[in-house]
Amino acid sequence: MELLNTLKNISIFKDMNTEEIKQIILKLNYKIKKYKKDETIYFRGDKINYALINLSGELYSEMQKYNGDVIEVGIIKTHELFASAFIFGDSNTTPVDVVARTDCEILSLEKEKLLECMQENKKFLNNFLDEISNKSQFLSKRLWFNFVNKSIEDKIIDYIEQNSKDNIIHFRPSISEISRRFGVTRPSLSREISNLCSRGVLQRIGKNKYNINRREFEKI
Repeated sequence: MELLNTLKNISIFKDMNTEEIKQIILKLNYKIKKYKKDETIYFRGDKINYALINLSGELYSEMQKYNGDVIEVGIIKTHELFASAFIFGDSNTTPVDVVARTDCEILSLEKEKLLECMQENKKFLNNFLDEISNKSQFLSKRLWFNFVNKSIEDKIIDYIEQNSKDNIIHFRPSISEISRRFGVTRPSLSREISNLCSRGVLQRIGKNKYNINRREFEKI
């Protein structure tokens, strides 16, 4: 019963009642595996044969550049489906490493049984297609962000516009993590944030937390 209640929070079971979810989960060959903090769940190039759901904890995906630098590609939070786009298609391998940021539990759903359930339940099929489409749209925006925002300052400005609230920006979860997401070094990112502070655009009010001077911000 606890698993069924958890699955109500998963996108592929959206708008489905407990009985509907129960009927699907009974048909699926599923398994739950626990991982420790910093444990690698998938390495780049590993084959994906299951739909994967993060039941608890937090994961992140990263990619290593040829020069050895590591870029954080995304964060996988509790109740999120991940690697869904790599279950089907010609290339069923993950292009990134997936690592546990905290202790976590991963639910795996077998591909063939998943297909059978999709054929039997239109709502389940539609939810899964929505999940893949939403992830594809997110990645498209991410690619656009990296192409358009070429300088570190451009990336910071875009981050502030998307994540600020009540003229306050909190760089979460840390400067190190955001620098990896931006594909830059931590010192370079810290230097640009300090530069914005010296220009009066930002004012530090706590750890990685800043007030935004909107008048100066709009001049950039």
